[in-house]
Amino acid sequence: MEQKQLFETVGLTVYNSLRRDRERFQALNPPLVGMYVCGPTVYSDPHLGHARAALAFDTVFRYLRFLGYRVRYVRNITDVGHLEDETADAGEDKILKRARLERLEPMEVVHRYTVSYHEGMRHLGCLPPSIEPTASGHIVEQIQVVKKILDAGLAYERDGSVYFDLEKYVREGSAGRSATESAGTPYGVLSGKVLDDLLANTRETTGSGEKKSALDFALWKRAEPTHIMRWPSPWGEGFPGWHLECTTMSTRYLGETFDIHGGGLDLQFPHHEAEIAQSHGAFGTDPARYWMHSNMLTVGGQKMAKSLGNFITLEEMFSGTHPALDQAWDPMVVRFFMLQSHYRSTVDFSNEALRGAEKGFARLMAAVDAAERYLAEMDGVASGSDGRRDGRHSGADSRRHSGGANPYARAEAAPQEDPLAIAGRTVPAPGAFVPPTGDDHSLAVSTQIEACWAAMSDDFHTPRAIAALFELGKLTQRPEHGGAPEATRTAAARTLRAFTREVLGLAPGRGGTETGTAGSGEQSRTPLDAALELLIEVRRAARERRDFETADRIRDRLAEAGISLQDRKDGTTGWTTT
Repeated sequence: MEQKQLFETVGLTVYNSLRRDRERFQALNPPLVGMYVCGPTVYSDPHLGHARAALAFDTVFRYLRFLGYRVRYVRNITDVGHLEDETADAGEDKILKRARLERLEPMEVVHRYTVSYHEGMRHLGCLPPSIEPTASGHIVEQIQVVKKILDAGLAYERDGSVYFDLEKYVREGSAGRSATESAGTPYGVLSGKVLDDLLANTRETTGSGEKKSALDFALWKRAEPTHIMRWPSPWGEGFPGWHLECTTMSTRYLGETFDIHGGGLDLQFPHHEAEIAQSHGAFGTDPARYWMHSNMLTVGGQKMAKSLGNFITLEEMFSGTHPALDQAWDPMVVRFFMLQSHYRSTVDFSNEALRGAEKGFARLMAAVDAAERYLAEMDGVASGSDGRRDGRHSGADSRRHSGGANPYARAEAAPQEDPLAIAGRTVPAPGAFVPPTGDDHSLAVSTQIEACWAAMSDDFHTPRAIAALFELGKLTQRPEHGGAPEATRTAAARTLRAFTREVLGLAPGRGGTETGTAGSGEQSRTPLDAALELLIEVRRAARERRDFETADRIRDRLAEAGISLQDRKDGTTGWTTT
C-alpha cells in the first residue's frame, strides 16, 4: 500500500485574513499548492521590512514542502507602475524617480536593486521562489486582463487611461452579475474598510479629473511625453497600473483561483482589495482561498520608515555601519531574531533584542551540531565505511542535499523528489514515536517532538517551535540521555536537525563551529581549551560526589554561552561552540 504523505495525516491550520480566523488548510489540488506573494518594488536597497515579509513566506514555503506538498511559489518583481501615491494614482513612478536621481536608465536601476534584493535574501537563507516574474515582462498579458474587465463593463477609458469602476462593481458584482447573485468577496472585507466611509472621505474630489470617483484605480495609465517607460496599447502608449500586475501574473502561473496569496499587512488596502475586485472583473471569481499577511517591523514601537530616520538596510545590518547599530549582525542571527516572533505579530527591533537572539541562536546551533555528530556516528557505525546507510547521507553532507545548504544550486533535468519532503520523513510523525512505558526521559523527548509538529502546524508558529527545540536540546544534554534507548536519541537528533535546518532555515553563522576534545594534546591546546577542560574536570568531580546541581549548573551556563558538552556513558568526551 502506498505510504501517505505527511500533509494527509498532519492537520495544518492557517489564519485566513479574509475570514479573520484560523481554518484547516485544504489544497485545491493536492499534493499541488499554488502560492503567490507580492514581491519588492526594486528602486532601493532591501531593508529589514523586506526581510520580515520574505522570511514569513519562506517559512510557509519550507513547511508546506516539508509536509510533502509540491509548491509552486510565485513572487513578483515590480519594475514599473508603482507610483509615489498609489491610492490616488498620482506622483512619479518610483523607479523613474530613482533613475533620474542616479542618472541611470530605469532598467539599470531595476537590475541593480533586484541583484541587491536577491543577495540580501540569500544571506538570510531564504529559498528562491519557483517563478519570479516581472511586471515589464508581462505587458501583453496585462493588456489582455484590462480588455476582459472592459468587456465586463467594470472599467472605463479616459483619454488613454483605463480605470476600474469601483462603485459599479459594488452595485453589480462579478463580471456584470448582480451583487446578490455574485458569490464573490465584497469590496473592503479583506481590509475591514467600509466603502461608504471611504466614499464620504473622498467626496470632495469625486468627479474631478479623469475618474468618475476618487476611489477608482488605474488599470492602465497614459504616458506623459516625458515618461520613459511606456508600451503601446489599444488606448495609446502608457504603462500598467500597480495592482494589475499581481492579478495578471498570479493567474498566469497559478490559475484563476489558487491556494494562498500572501504579502505584508500594509498591502491589504488598497492593493489586495484591488486585486480581488480586478479578479472578479476579469474572471468572475475570488483569486485565492487563503489570504496571509505578515506584520510590520518596528523600532521603539514606531514603524520603520525613512522619514523617521530609523530605516536600516540589510547591508547596513550585516556590516554594522548604521548609527543605530552597536555592531555588525550575522544574517542567521537576524533570521533567528525574526523567527522568535510569529509572522502575524510585530517585531520590535533593538540591539538588546538582537544580543539576546545571538545567545539563543548559539545555544540552538550547539544542540543541533551535537545532534548531527550523533547521527553521523550512528550512520558510520551502521555502514562501517564512509558514514552512509541505505542511500541516506548524514550530518553536514545531508545538508548539501536539502533546503538548508545551497538553495541556488542547479538541479538535474530529470524529475527529483523534493529534498525538504525527504527531510520531513526523517522525523517521527505525530504519534509515531511511542516511548517505552515508565521511561520518563523518553516521554519528555516525545512530548517536545510532538510540540514541534503542533507549533508549526498551528499557523506556522515559529516561536513555539523554537521553544520546543530549546527544550529538546536541553534534554539531549542531560546525563540520562546517553543511556536512553537508541530510538529515543535518534528521534531527538533527527527532529533537532530537520526542524532547525529545513523548516526554520537556520544554518551555522559566519563564524562557523569550533570543536574541542577533553584531554586534547598540549600542542593543540588554546586558552579556551584549557579553561573548558578545567570546568569539565570540576563538573566530573561534582558528578562523582553526586552533586548534580553543580554539574547541571556548569552544563547549563556553558550552553547559554553557546558551548555544548559531549556527554557519554563514560564521561564528557568533548565540546562544541558556534
